[in-house]
Amino acid sequence: MIGKIAAKVLKLLGHPGFKANPVAVLWRCAELLVHVAVGRPITFSLTRDGEKLRVPANLRYTTLTAFVMRDYLEPELHHLPKLVRKGDVFVDIGANIGVYSLRAATLAGPQGRVIAVEPGADALAALRGNLALNPNHAVTVVASAMGDHTGTATLYHVGNGYDPQAFSLLSDETANGEESVPLTTLDAVVGELALGRVDCVKMDAEGVEPLVLAGGRQTLERFHPVVILETNITTLGRRGSPTCQAWDFLEELGYGFHRIVGSRPVRLSEPPADFCNVIAIHPENNRFATV
Repeated sequence: MIGKIAAKVLKLLGHPGFKANPVAVLWRCAELLVHVAVGRPITFSLTRDGEKLRVPANLRYTTLTAFVMRDYLEPELHHLPKLVRKGDVFVDIGANIGVYSLRAATLAGPQGRVIAVEPGADALAALRGNLALNPNHAVTVVASAMGDHTGTATLYHVGNGYDPQAFSLLSDETANGEESVPLTTLDAVVGELALGRVDCVKMDAEGVEPLVLAGGRQTLERFHPVVILETNITTLGRRGSPTCQAWDFLEELGYGFHRIVGSRPVRLSEPPADFCNVIAIHPENNRFATV
């Protein structure tokens, strides 16, 4: 137990969010413990731009990272202002409670558009609740899972504990529940919403990213959006599935890959061997040159 606590402390001390705001992070940790003790949900601003979020009073992944680390919860979220511009169309696949969607809506502004795709009932309810806290942020919700065809699918509750961030169309030995959800494709959504452009796609599909990409081939080939892609080594590894299919798919379409290391993007020549996000950029989309 002491070893696990020590590991978590070391991880906290090494986190970019802690290094950027150590006093604020420690204060939020204490504040979170108070909320957990009294069972009171927490409402806070994600950034100084004022995106409002409400999370339950617990110590699970979604609450802990969003409340304590704010927009530092993932390097790609903190760098989103360099990937999303005014007037952009942003598609958030696996929107969860709306962190990326709300931040992107701020950055894209009223001339832009954000599509939040989320299938899970619990996450969907939290997403809609957080969107209601931000009435000036125009976000279109697609209550569906995404894959390579349309229909219905089973969404498994995987991971450690009942946390919506871990729900997946892939089951493994950690699954502790399931629900039936609609299934669509990126190409279908782009067509149904008559999107004339797609500038950035964030994809957190808990291991089914290759299927999502296959269902969005036309969109990728037509618009060449930036793709923020999770490399879910953990889920795929537990299933014995190939871990570089998404990388190979995008590479075939001409994409190159970057990873945020410290405060800057680093070009990758091969798929990462750990669980992280990569940013895929097509040569015809040169905005990443300004990062």
